[in-house]
Amino acid sequence: MIAQTKAELLKIRSTRTTFGLVLGMIALILLFGLLAGLLTKTPNLLTKDDHRAVLGVGSIAGVFSALVGVLLVTSEYRFGTIRPTFLFTPRRSRVIGAKLAASMLVGVAFGIVGEGIGFGLVYLILKGRGIPFALTGGELTLLLFGTLAGIVLWAAIGAGVAAIVRNQVGTIIGLLAWGFIVENLLFAFVPSIGRLTPGEAQNALTGLTTNHLLSPAAGGATLIAWTAALTLIALALTARRDVN
Repeated sequence: MIAQTKAELLKIRSTRTTFGLVLGMIALILLFGLLAGLLTKTPNLLTKDDHRAVLGVGSIAGVFSALVGVLLVTSEYRFGTIRPTFLFTPRRSRVIGAKLAASMLVGVAFGIVGEGIGFGLVYLILKGRGIPFALTGGELTLLLFGTLAGIVLWAAIGAGVAAIVRNQVGTIIGLLAWGFIVENLLFAFVPSIGRLTPGEAQNALTGLTTNHLLSPAAGGATLIAWTAALTLIALALTARRDVN
């Protein structure tokens, strides 16, 4: 399993796509961090949730870590390299497990980089504008570690959904549509269901106190449950389905 995971990490490091994802992530975090820190009016930057929202801009890294998981799985189906991969490692569960592990390790790296850039940039902007820091030490710890945990789990979710769908374009479009459209609509119109979605569970995990959100512990448990469920479905389907 360790050797297989190392092989998957090598695949990630040796592709230009990964470099492009890193650059795209950094660019977006810088853009949204500057916009949030500089253009948001002072009265909207005074509460704890205001600070959680702007200081947590690094959570954008979750989108990119999910894409890493998606590409690591679907690229093999797209280019047909999944056949020799399964021939070399007949236990398909080991292959999928290694891809999940590699995706999550990359998610850790993306999370640290994304949070470091986003939090550092916005914190300096708030300090430069003379806006008092609203979060306590415990709340800041929850924000930082909750965001990092969410980013890591989104990498596994991306890999799990990719193993279920297998089609690269379909998986990417589906995940983006779910995260940016479906979840927001559900939370807006059916909050009792919407708060159980992965994105809103991550928001709860970071300590946000928006109406209808779960508690941080419940949000973390819900996000883990999503990850586990998708992983189990991916393992079951991969073991049974033929490779085209």
